[in-house]
Amino acid sequence: MQIDMSQRVGACASQALRVVIWVGVIAGIGPALSAPVIQQISGALNHKGAITISGTSFGSKATAAPLVWDDATGGDISDKWDGAWPKLVPGYNTNYYRPMRGINPPHSHDTRYIAGAHATTAGAYSGEIVTFFKNIPLQPFPFYIYASWYQRVDNRWTFGGDQNLKTFAYSNCCSPYEMPNNWYTAYGPPHPASTTDEAQWLINDDGASLGNPDQNGHNAWWESGVNPMAGKWSKVEIAVKVTNRTDGYVNVRENGRPVINYAGATDRYPGNKRTIGIGGYARMYGFTGNWRYFDDAYVDTTLSRVVLADKPVLSQATIIEVQIPSSWSDGLITATVNLGKFAQGQTAYLFVVDSSGTPNVTGLAVTAGGSVATPDAPSAISVH
Repeated sequence: MQIDMSQRVGACASQALRVVIWVGVIAGIGPALSAPVIQQISGALNHKGAITISGTSFGSKATAAPLVWDDATGGDISDKWDGAWPKLVPGYNTNYYRPMRGINPPHSHDTRYIAGAHATTAGAYSGEIVTFFKNIPLQPFPFYIYASWYQRVDNRWTFGGDQNLKTFAYSNCCSPYEMPNNWYTAYGPPHPASTTDEAQWLINDDGASLGNPDQNGHNAWWESGVNPMAGKWSKVEIAVKVTNRTDGYVNVRENGRPVINYAGATDRYPGNKRTIGIGGYARMYGFTGNWRYFDDAYVDTTLSRVVLADKPVLSQATIIEVQIPSSWSDGLITATVNLGKFAQGQTAYLFVVDSSGTPNVTGLAVTAGGSVATPDAPSAISVH
């Protein structure tokens, strides 16, 4: 039994390695020597419980914990972020809030969220911009950013103008919009113009870092997105290769679906500090009902991470929940469980993603609130 099982695992690992090498080559990151392999997990997957993941080729992560993890359980938003706007309008400032205005958190494991309103016309600090951001030292090129968060807007949003709604910013320090030295993602004008209108993703530079068109000849407009005014939360993930050369990228996924795949330079700005911001400017400021909501915000300066997903192949997943590592070595990771949208008893798949952005080829099946589920044997191989 042990010999046959070892042969089976070895055969699968060999096939998986060949796939990862091929994917790495076509992605332009060079051939991967090996993808992460998860061999065992200990600890029950209860929300905020502790698990230990053992395996191989996890790589190194200088600081195990992310730069920021914010599930709105802290005392004040300034404890985790370097800034949050608006900040001068009591009752509308960006901070932690319990459910209000008929808006519940994106899942049952959270009891609060981050929110702020475009309530006045008195400037960036007072409602033109709803954002929270982190300042970082500029690292040697290339370096990487991974961020993810849930987002939506209020059910009673007032529409008008060109509907400009920005979602993420990368900027010279120390605010999200140190124009002209910044770029951003957004839902592009003039959509969405109603709760039933289609949204479209946009990436744009207020200066000259991003190529337009990019290295693939693509201009600023990208794929359709989830209408944030349509009454539903969406999960956004962004991966950035930060460099002044043309081999950089900005990849954005919404609910697991690719919506931006920019290729080109991402940082040709002056200075030695940068700002990473979630949220941003909205054209329709000056309306007290124009609230924006965020939750489970995760920001890090590496692609290395641990996630739970709803599909055994990560690129096919539509639910992706980051886990919060507390220690990390090439063969052992400890993490705090974040079930997110996964319910007790639901099957999920565990992935370790290394610093090149490569995950284990097939997720390890686990049960939320339970232990590891034994994977089925491949149909072409019998186990005796």
